[in-house]
Amino acid sequence: MPKPRLARRLFTAYSVALVTVMGGCYWLSTVYMASITEEAEFERMTTTAIRLADALKQVVDVSDQEQVTRTANKLLSSNDQKFELFDFQGNRLATIIHDKLAKENEAKDDQGDALPNLKQLLDETKGGRIAKTSRYNVSKNSRLLVVAVPFSFTSTPLGALCLSVDTQQTDHILADAFKKLLIGFIVVGLFALFIGWLIALWVAKPARDLARAIKRVANGDGTEPIPRSEVAELATIAEATSMLKEKLVERGLTLGRRDIEQEAVLDSMMEGVLAVDVRQRIVGLNQAAATLMNIDINAALRQPLQSVVRNPAIRRFVLRAIDCRDPIEDDFNLTGPPKRTIRAHGTALRDPSGEGGAVIVLNDVTELERLEIVRQDFVANVSHELKTPIATIKGFAETLLDGAINDPDDNRRFLSIVAKQADRLEAIIEDLLALSRIEQSEGSGALPLEPTRITDLLAVACADCMPRAMEQGITMNITCDASLFAPVNAPLLEQAVANLIENAVKYSGTSQPISIRAGLEKVSPEGKEELAISVADYGCGIQAEHLPRLFERFYRVDKGRSRQAGGTGLGLSIVKHIVQAHGGTISVDSRPNEGSSFCLRIPCIR
Repeated sequence: MPKPRLARRLFTAYSVALVTVMGGCYWLSTVYMASITEEAEFERMTTTAIRLADALKQVVDVSDQEQVTRTANKLLSSNDQKFELFDFQGNRLATIIHDKLAKENEAKDDQGDALPNLKQLLDETKGGRIAKTSRYNVSKNSRLLVVAVPFSFTSTPLGALCLSVDTQQTDHILADAFKKLLIGFIVVGLFALFIGWLIALWVAKPARDLARAIKRVANGDGTEPIPRSEVAELATIAEATSMLKEKLVERGLTLGRRDIEQEAVLDSMMEGVLAVDVRQRIVGLNQAAATLMNIDINAALRQPLQSVVRNPAIRRFVLRAIDCRDPIEDDFNLTGPPKRTIRAHGTALRDPSGEGGAVIVLNDVTELERLEIVRQDFVANVSHELKTPIATIKGFAETLLDGAINDPDDNRRFLSIVAKQADRLEAIIEDLLALSRIEQSEGSGALPLEPTRITDLLAVACADCMPRAMEQGITMNITCDASLFAPVNAPLLEQAVANLIENAVKYSGTSQPISIRAGLEKVSPEGKEELAISVADYGCGIQAEHLPRLFERFYRVDKGRSRQAGGTGLGLSIVKHIVQAHGGTISVDSRPNEGSSFCLRIPCIR
């Protein structure tokens, strides 16, 4: 139900007070006017009665009706006036009515006892006093006023002269006056109500302005000032509101900054953050979580978790987090592509009202698990790679110590095997040290670059691998513009290309050609270019399941054949880190029995 406005409340109170006061004033005015009229009529009647009493002293015989009538008619001024003479025993001595028709009517109705309180009147006049009384006539709806004065022919009163007047005409005139007075009061009252309404609006205007200002502040608009009022109470409220507005603006700015900072922190987090309430509605979500669950942030907020997240493992974990008091942790998989492993941490939230929810932190540990597998494989592979030559060296050394050193044929053969395995150990260690140096350059970003003719670099790399290629009847075809220059680290890039050519020679068939191409390619509409070097062979190729791990250290597609070919298992890993140190990428395209193509892409910084 709407509450009444201040102006209406003021006007209602003012109207009630005005009507009450004016009603009281009207009542008092009518009573006062009636009283004054009655007093004036009594005064006039008293004067007339005294004059009649004095005139009757000249009448010799008061029983002479005609003589009394002539004397009385000279003094009676109103048709409604009537006088009667009574002795003190209550006997009527004479009755005079100015109008004869009225006299006839009165003769029928009025008898000697028609006057009110006659005995009391006679008793008061007996003492020489003037008596007054009145009576209301219901049938005529008028009053009868009576004045009694003593009369006598000597100094001793003989009776009472009673003058009576019917106030019907006077009351009619008085009623008209009351109507006019009422109309005047109503007109004045309506005007006063109109003035009161204007005053109420004027008085309520500061309150309305202040209410509008407070409402604007509540809606977040703190630009307009709070209006000041001349009324002390409203001025106090305005001052308090101004202080509250300043605090709200300051707090709003603080909360705004805090929200921006919190949003920036959440958006910058690698972990996904998901907040739900006790009814499993999403109340908070950062971009990382939206990316992990493949949902839209704006469409997901305030929506039930079941209608947004399709993964049942996440929904079960969220429900557990809401119900559990202690933090929980679990791992589950998200179907791809690509398939990812998620580690979730959930913490329940509780507030004093009993409401709450949970905050879920999602970590994509797919890469960590992959790196852990790579680390484990690296440790196992490097241990295996080192164990084989060490075991060989130890075995032949023990054999020599056991007496084989005295056999000229065996000791030379055994020592050559030990030397070969030592060379293998040295190659592995050299490759590991090379990888370490390249990784340091890659991490510091301090790799020295200088403009280099690419065709010369490719020619040197091919020359290093030419003896083995000639043994297998392999030809190497270089396709490169002689004027091509690029800012690279020539020794490292030469080593990377040589490793790729060496692998191509190892796994190509006999008399199969190797294609080596180099050129510049545009990578953006702004004209940015990159150096692309590809090495393609037409050998046995590589199975698709080996391609993602091909550049890991000591990873071998065919372990037995790789060792027979004399590789350390670090060649492609070295190539990858050399390319990454240049800020580039490496890719491979291979099909079984069709060959392989390795492509290095290095950005050209001019």
